Amino acid sequence: MRVQRTASLRLNVSDQVSDMLLKTLDHYTHVYNHCCSVGFEHNIKNGIELHKVTYQDTRPFLPSQLTISARMVATESLKSVFKKMKTGRSCRCPKSKRTSIRYDKNSHTIWFDKKLLSILTCDGRVRLPIKFNQHFSQYLDWKHTAATLIFRDNKFFLNVVFEKDVADLPKSGKYLGIDRGIKKLAVTSDNRFFSGGKARRVSQKYNRVRAKLQSAGTQSAKRHLSRISGKEHRFKADINHCISKEIVSQLNPGDIIVLESLSGIRNKRMRKKQRKELHSWSFYQLEQFLTYKAIGKGIHIEHVDARYTSQRCSKCGNIKRSNRKSQSGFRCSKCGFRLNADLNAARNIVLKYLDSKGFYKTRESKRAEVNQPIVTVSNMRSVTSLQASPVGN
Repeated sequence: MRVQRTASLRLNVSDQVSDMLLKTLDHYTHVYNHCCSVGFEHNIKNGIELHKVTYQDTRPFLPSQLTISARMVATESLKSVFKKMKTGRSCRCPKSKRTSIRYDKNSHTIWFDKKLLSILTCDGRVRLPIKFNQHFSQYLDWKHTAATLIFRDNKFFLNVVFEKDVADLPKSGKYLGIDRGIKKLAVTSDNRFFSGGKARRVSQKYNRVRAKLQSAGTQSAKRHLSRISGKEHRFKADINHCISKEIVSQLNPGDIIVLESLSGIRNKRMRKKQRKELHSWSFYQLEQFLTYKAIGKGIHIEHVDARYTSQRCSKCGNIKRSNRKSQSGFRCSKCGFRLNADLNAARNIVLKYLDSKGFYKTRESKRAEVNQPIVTVSNMRSVTSLQASPVGN
């Protein structure tokens, strides 16, 4: 199994080098926008075909390696747009005001022992001294594969990509279900609740400020909008990092995390207030953070269909909409089982995964209540009931 990590370096550059990098960023953005425009207009999805029709026009602006890099990034953007259009959604041609530059092994070199960086620009190679902190130093023995140059807040940053092969550990047979939501960002089948109250309050505050600034419409208001957007994004990312870190820290290598597949959830029709909450919900970012932290520790990630997990009784298997009494209340209309609705859904996620793998002989086979941290399947071939065991046992 291959694990990827990205670590950021802040580049300290002189005014002369800064001008060279900004010029390169502008030309790179121009080539990217041109490739996107041509590909979108002529419905070109293949990178080789796009290269043939754009290379001669774009080569004068950039060195060959960066011209190819910009075309590759444009191809990825076009593929994403065309994929959305297949589902019936209307999409515009991809366009960037200032995109970042993707460097491969042929367009940049880093000597970690010398703390020196060589990077390709429109005016040739530039060598820059670099400094890395303790977080960056932990990846120095990993394989360095690529880098991305970013200009943000009048500063240059180089995001360096590292790779490492880790052993693909066998599954331990212990499962942890995670239900993601808006009021409770995450609820695990081992009774851990991660509230989303603070995230909602901060999001609502920024919505009020954003509405006032948008109504003003001045240049100062637009600059302020850009700043608060970055603050809100970083705040939510920090919360998701903390949640994913705490969840993964309680698991052992070989354990299995089971998540709902929430793709397409934003396409549902709902009221305006609900749409605002749904579109500000960073559930996919939490999934990404969980995934890369879990893989790095040798923990497996699995997905199940999200349908009926909130309506299904985790004790008897009865599915009925009326079982969900409120946002947090669940009471089975058949057996009377009561539980927090999100916790019940988290346990159902595990049960649904085990059902999909054939751990029950029939749909009507007796189901046992999952009331401990991680579900353990005692006999993978003939098991007809579930045995629960605490984390780490």
